[in-house]
Amino acid sequence: MTLALILGTGLIFTLGNRSAMFASQTHYHAVFTTVDGLRPGSSIRMGGVDVGTVGEITFLDDGRCDVALAVMTEHARFVTETSRASIGSKGLLGDKLVDISPGTGTALLDGATIESTEGGGLFGALASAGSLVDEARPAIANVREFTEVLAEEQLRQDLRDIVHNVAELTRMAREDDGTIHRLLSDPEMADSVTSTLASVRSASTSLAGVGRDVRAITSEIRSGDGTAHELVYGADGRRLIGSLADTAGEAATILRDVRTGDGNMHELLYGDDAGGLIQNLTVMSEDLRVVIGEIRAGRGTIGGLLMDPSIYEDVRRLVGNLERNEILRALVRYSIREDEAREPIMPPSESATAE
Repeated sequence: MTLALILGTGLIFTLGNRSAMFASQTHYHAVFTTVDGLRPGSSIRMGGVDVGTVGEITFLDDGRCDVALAVMTEHARFVTETSRASIGSKGLLGDKLVDISPGTGTALLDGATIESTEGGGLFGALASAGSLVDEARPAIANVREFTEVLAEEQLRQDLRDIVHNVAELTRMAREDDGTIHRLLSDPEMADSVTSTLASVRSASTSLAGVGRDVRAITSEIRSGDGTAHELVYGADGRRLIGSLADTAGEAATILRDVRTGDGNMHELLYGDDAGGLIQNLTVMSEDLRVVIGEIRAGRGTIGGLLMDPSIYEDVRRLVGNLERNEILRALVRYSIREDEAREPIMPPSESATAE
């Protein structure tokens, strides 16, 4: 009986440490840097459910710990390549366990290694919180420096002045009859601003169209075969530019000669007689204007002939009578013949002959 009691007690302890020891199991491995509190027989949980027990814990060559995991085969389908193993605890101060996150995709084969993550459990959370505090220290220092700057009296006064000015501007825009107030409250002003913006938009659109036209014209000039292309890129354009350059040079030479020479143009523009010539031309034009005025007024013989219709009628009547009167016509012919008979016939001079 004593031997039976000893064997029963051992069996009870063995069954307590190895839950579901008679169920079908799939074995995995997980590698951790440290396994504080974890021991063989610790539980394996997946989604808060016990799915297996921890097996043997051994050291690897690099000093890390290799933990053997025995997961019940019925739950092994959730252990995939995306699953992660971490060390957790059953409470704030409870026993350690291995927590496996359920994954998706193809299940891992028996004997595979599950990717592990460090820092699980309460101590891992405390360590993470400590690292977060270390990272927050520079930000806290910056906040302290900013608050120290805000503690300066001059800066506080400047901030108060800025806030006061902004409040005053908003009050003026709300109450005073200014441009901003009318822009905010007057519909006509708002319509005018909208119309102005529309005009600006239309002008910018037109300007963009002009730019496109200019680009099209320059493209046509560059790639076309018209006069502008020939003038800019062709041989005739180069000859024309050369001719213009020669013409400009000749014009400059002529102007230089007129300015510095002693010819008629120089004398006319710069000489002492130029003033007298201009004065004579002015007097002549004034006399010509007076004569034309007299003729237009009908004064004098030419004015009477041009402006008096009665003289015109008399002359026309006299000529008509002369053509109809045979005696007068014969008398005129006789006078012409007598005048021709009295004019001596001059022999050609030697100078004329020589010429």
